[in-house]
Amino acid sequence: MNLSPQKLIDYCSLIFQKIGVPQEHSFIMAEALVEADLLGIKTHGVSRLNFYVEHIHNGTINSTPNFKVIRENLAVCVIDADKAMGPVVGDYAIKKVLEKAKKTGVGIALVRNSSHLGALSVTAKKAIKEKMIGVVISNTSPIMAPYGGGEAVLGNNPISFAVPTDDFPYILDMALSVTARGNIILAAREGKSIPEGWAVNKNGEPTTNAEEALLGAVLPLAEHKGYALAFMFDVLCGVLSGAAYGKNVGSFVPPDYSKPLDMGHFVMALDIEKFQPYEEYLRRLKDFASQIKTSKKAKGFDEIFIPGERSYQRYCENLKKGIFLPPQTLKMLRELSERYQIPFFEQ
Repeated sequence: MNLSPQKLIDYCSLIFQKIGVPQEHSFIMAEALVEADLLGIKTHGVSRLNFYVEHIHNGTINSTPNFKVIRENLAVCVIDADKAMGPVVGDYAIKKVLEKAKKTGVGIALVRNSSHLGALSVTAKKAIKEKMIGVVISNTSPIMAPYGGGEAVLGNNPISFAVPTDDFPYILDMALSVTARGNIILAAREGKSIPEGWAVNKNGEPTTNAEEALLGAVLPLAEHKGYALAFMFDVLCGVLSGAAYGKNVGSFVPPDYSKPLDMGHFVMALDIEKFQPYEEYLRRLKDFASQIKTSKKAKGFDEIFIPGERSYQRYCENLKKGIFLPPQTLKMLRELSERYQIPFFEQ
């Protein structure tokens, strides 16, 4: 079933308001979930609505957080999120760093005591409207083994870059595991095997059994390179911010909703005008992108894409046709409708 993005935003916002989330925060959350679906990032879209709901019910996420700036100067700040929903404090943090970047050229916020930030590009993209470059990094629940390791001791710690252009936005949004854990969950639900090299079982042995993989760990992207980046990202997001790190980070996904999440984020904005005239930047960027797009293609490839190009195409298509939600997500939404006495829409 394809559903109207705006109706989905209104619906998700109502659910959040029913469980005590302020209206402003409810809309930020609803828009973050729906935008992830519009971009084709299904693992961080509306399908995760019930995760936030359960965490709020269990007290591991605070529906009415009071953000506190712990340390601050002209260019940087440290924010205690008070167990807020990630996209809500992400919105607060990006606004803080944008204001700082307007004055100094760069603004950086480290966030502690937060929760899952969702699709990082949703937060990073907010810098584009101010003609700035946005960079967002987060640590996550420990689901990944280090290179050479056999147990999950660190997150797949994603990163997003958002770069303004005079065309579609150039965006990177990626995690550092060879695959998203959500893909393994999906394979387990469908009784399918997973490719070799995705995961190890609880004994640290390679496995293609999805159920065994969920009890073990996913493997890092590009082996030692992905592991090293994930380690360094946790230094920024966990160690330096004052948040939890490594095995200390709580689990966002079921079945365990009891442990405090205490996730950490790194949010940065760069004011292009402080480095060079914006029009000059656009000219140089356009030339660079043209070099990539017109370069020789490898055998079997019809086109070379700029980072963010395909997600922008999906965004435009989903905006026009509506967002497709699979049966299991629709079932979850109907259950929430019954639970909170909100009419469920079919179109």
